[in-house]
Amino acid sequence: MLARYVRWSVRRPWWLIAAWLLLVALCTPSALSLSRVFRTDGLGVPHSPSSAVDHVVERHFGVLSNPSATVVFYDPHGIRRPAARAVIAADLAALRRNPLLASVPDPAALAMSADGRLAWGTIFFQKAPPGSLRDVNAVPGLRRSLRSAAGVRAGLTGLVPLEHAFTARVNTDLKVAEIWSLPLTLLALIWIFRSLVAPAGPLLIGFGGITIGLAALHLLGHLIRLAPEVEDAAAMIGLGVGIDYALLLIHWYRKSRAGGAEPAEAAVVAARHGGTAVLFSGTVVAAAFLVVTLVNQPLIRSMALGSVVAVVFTVAGAVLIMPAVLVVLDRYLDWPWRQPVLVSPFWERLGRGVMAHPWLALTGAGLFLLLLATPALSLRFWNPSVDTLPPGSATRVAYDRLIRHTFPGVGGALWVLVEDPRHDLGSPGRRAALAAFAARLARVHDVYAVSPSPLALADPVAVPDFLSADGHDALFTVFPDSRAESQATQQLVRRLRSRLEAPPQARVMVGGGVAYTVDVIHLIRWWLPRIAFLIGGLTAVILYILFRSAALPVKAVLMNLASVSASLGLLVGLFQDGWLAPVLGWKGTGAIDWTTPIILFAVLFGLSTDYEVFLLSQVMAHHRSGLQDEEAVVRGLAETGRIITGAALIMVTVFWAFGAIGLEFMRELGFGLGLAILLDASVVRLVLVPAIMRLLGRWNWWDPLNPRRA
Repeated sequence: MLARYVRWSVRRPWWLIAAWLLLVALCTPSALSLSRVFRTDGLGVPHSPSSAVDHVVERHFGVLSNPSATVVFYDPHGIRRPAARAVIAADLAALRRNPLLASVPDPAALAMSADGRLAWGTIFFQKAPPGSLRDVNAVPGLRRSLRSAAGVRAGLTGLVPLEHAFTARVNTDLKVAEIWSLPLTLLALIWIFRSLVAPAGPLLIGFGGITIGLAALHLLGHLIRLAPEVEDAAAMIGLGVGIDYALLLIHWYRKSRAGGAEPAEAAVVAARHGGTAVLFSGTVVAAAFLVVTLVNQPLIRSMALGSVVAVVFTVAGAVLIMPAVLVVLDRYLDWPWRQPVLVSPFWERLGRGVMAHPWLALTGAGLFLLLLATPALSLRFWNPSVDTLPPGSATRVAYDRLIRHTFPGVGGALWVLVEDPRHDLGSPGRRAALAAFAARLARVHDVYAVSPSPLALADPVAVPDFLSADGHDALFTVFPDSRAESQATQQLVRRLRSRLEAPPQARVMVGGGVAYTVDVIHLIRWWLPRIAFLIGGLTAVILYILFRSAALPVKAVLMNLASVSASLGLLVGLFQDGWLAPVLGWKGTGAIDWTTPIILFAVLFGLSTDYEVFLLSQVMAHHRSGLQDEEAVVRGLAETGRIITGAALIMVTVFWAFGAIGLEFMRELGFGLGLAILLDASVVRLVLVPAIMRLLGRWNWWDPLNPRRA
């Protein structure tokens, strides 16, 4: 069927190319305005303890559940000066006039630092439609209403300003990354092809496919919620695999032309061999991300769905448009060098060396991967916060100033909810029990302060707003002694949930802030092994259909797991432990962004399968032509080694372009994936895989459904 389509397409190539370019042009405005349909979902995990607390707070405690920000006023000469107090009063009055705000504190209600130089308070936004970015988009206007005058420096920090900073940075990073990735990818393609013309095809497919994919996401964003991070993820994955797949088709086309085939027939051969490999590889990548969408977390699901859309359109471009592009460029495809490199002497020598010493290659490569994977045993997760923003960011400046003059956990407030459906917690007896509970809460290690305090609870008429209207719920605000993003605060949440004794006949739940992070980390840890099993199983089934062999799919899955493990170890060493801090200035964060491992697993598993398919398709072709297993592996390696390393170089270029300028999670994902691909395409695919195939011999081709085939 694919061959018939290609025969039809190469008879009218210009029509197809024109249609593709027209579609890309029509999709460009929608792709560029994708950010307009973003809707934030935060860190929420449906049906988690933190989500349950959030629902109770929303139902019984008014604006406390609304999106919020912290307004910070700093005066090095003292915040109590009359001039400073006048500026603060005017700024708060200006905020109060904003219709998007539901609550703004009075000047007298602001908290004050011990040194008298800083005051801060919480402002609450009006309730917005679920997932809306209305509050996030309002942040620049709110900042403009804050005057920094008479020595007073006013700023905004907190959750909503942080989301605004992340969204703005994602939009900026994507544009800059695409600008940088184009020339870098072009240089890599020129080096791979030894041609100035051949790179036009992969660039046309890669950038065209991702433009159409982003436009499709724009349409999808009107139907479902898409987080801002989906744009970076879709662009990075789509661009990389689109160029990769076009590269493979060019390789098969050149090989066929070198064998004497006419352009039209060479395009059919490229589609029959390379196109089939692209379809199967793309299916594996898309299936891996579809498995990730099973994770019931909006951000993860959004990034995975965006990656699926990007892969679908880049695969479609490679299979449907690339043959027509090859026929049009045929005469100039090898200009100006004219001699394409189809067989690499280096990779042939390496292949023969591996065939001669398979156990040495297997042991050396295996120990190397094991050494790299070891740090993954200490993998820890966190939710990158304001610290991941540039030091000059307005949100970070205000936050750093706030904790410098107060205490580390000021931005990490937790909610501790006491529920008693049968008693009125405001009654004298129950209030005494709550006072005792608050005292126990205040004594927990790493708790800085509790509100209302045990002393306030002893007053029968004080702080009634900590109780719900029906008296069955009491809400305590707990400030940790450690920074919000620290492992210590995560441990505090777990300690409160597991060890804190509730008042008699009541139950206690912990939510807010870091509790969301703890719940999402628990979710990710639960899903990671299941994701590995499902993706591995799907990959094995798809590869069995392609190769009709039991051994090759099992080997491929095991090799992919080895690559993933080594890559996670590298990720932990570089970003969690800070191995390269003296060289690159990347200080160890002590943990890895919770989104990174599961996305890295899906991407790397899919792309590793690409390289496996590239290599094994060639080896199988030689095996079926009658060559002995050893010679088939050597010939396959000699013909694909250059294309695999070239494809890996392009992927590394694209991933590092995104990682070099991105937020913390994009840096981890970009550089982590780049290193992982480099490792997989060199040590795993070109040393470990041939060594195992040499040792397996004829069992490489054993098919339990057709035993004679081996």
